[in-house]
Amino acid sequence: MRVRRTESVRWQQVPPGTRDLLPGEAERRSALAQTLRGEFGRWGYREVLTPTLEYLETIVRGAGPGVEDQLFKIVDRDGALLALRPEMTVPIARVAASRLAQEAGTLRLSYVADVFRGQEAGQGRLRAFTQAGVELLGEESLDDDAEVIALAASALQRAGLTDVVVNVGHLGFLSDLMTELSADEQEDVRLRLYRKDFPGLEEMVADRARARALRELPELHGPGAIARARVLVGSSASQGALDDLEHLVERLEPYGVAKWVGVDLGIIRDFSYYTGVVFEAYGPGMGSPLLGGGRYDRLLGRFGVDRPATGFALGLERVMAALPLNASVPVELLLVGDGAVRAQAVSLATELRANGIGVILDLGGGWPEALRRAEGEGLRWVGQVGAERVQLREIGSKRQASVPVAAVLATVAGGGGGNSWTR
Repeated sequence: MRVRRTESVRWQQVPPGTRDLLPGEAERRSALAQTLRGEFGRWGYREVLTPTLEYLETIVRGAGPGVEDQLFKIVDRDGALLALRPEMTVPIARVAASRLAQEAGTLRLSYVADVFRGQEAGQGRLRAFTQAGVELLGEESLDDDAEVIALAASALQRAGLTDVVVNVGHLGFLSDLMTELSADEQEDVRLRLYRKDFPGLEEMVADRARARALRELPELHGPGAIARARVLVGSSASQGALDDLEHLVERLEPYGVAKWVGVDLGIIRDFSYYTGVVFEAYGPGMGSPLLGGGRYDRLLGRFGVDRPATGFALGLERVMAALPLNASVPVELLLVGDGAVRAQAVSLATELRANGIGVILDLGGGWPEALRRAEGEGLRWVGQVGAERVQLREIGSKRQASVPVAAVLATVAGGGGGNSWTR
């Protein structure tokens, strides 16, 4: 029996953990990125861009040796070890320490950038995705923590999410619980907490009060969490971390986002450079955070400039998944015209685009086909160009009118008022 050989179809696929974005989704992603850039700019954050490739040494110096398991590594032609950036905080810390160190005062920086992680794909995890976020460098106060958290909440609201929860915690509380442990044991505890692997945690700490607090740490969230935590540990370091959380929530009140904010002392971020206040935001029914961030006061010191810092990063793909699918269509009008009015149609489309109206130009189609296409693509208007007038039809209402070419812009931009419409 002959075995039929099947042709490989790998060229039709993309690697696990990566995705193609087709026109509708790509347009939504671009619109979301621009919305976030605008919001960051309104708060005084200036955008920076860093190379997709960094020296492996840079990433490991910033994020720690444990990050290597998450990296895509490359050897360049000279034998140097490179890595695709797994996040943006370390590259920005490098830029701030090496290129912006001479700038005094506070630095407010923002970014929208693709990042890459060599993690195992599955359960909705991507290995190539886009982050947007901010870094506030140079200040060490709860006012700055509050600003960054408020901006994170405002960015989600500006993106279209109004039902989110922002949980805040403090790694100073956890660090105090682990003072008896070696550096390796502390890293083991952080990993267990991050992975929600709670059994056996309390056996790692000899002090019974601290062991009890460590065991109950995952439950220290919601109303009354700070009060319950105060009973568990009485050291000055732990009490100071809890005091900071109380004052932080108070500072968020004037921003109008305190109603979104809750306390969760079990928050453990995914990189080891975080040092103090940390936070995460969740949408309804989502098991993974939309964004996360916090204070990382010792990271820039690894690059030779000792400067406090705080910031956050959100995942564009996760935010898009939480948004309704009714984003506005960037193209509003389909213009059709035959060869006799080609120049008029092109000139009109050019004028409309220059004034912010999205236009698809079809110089060979007919009116019935144009109507079907406009309806299928969710456009608002379709127009047939004539020598002096344009037959405009509003798809939703099915009303139409013959409009002078010079009046098309005002008609479309103004919603169609001032014309004699028929159905």
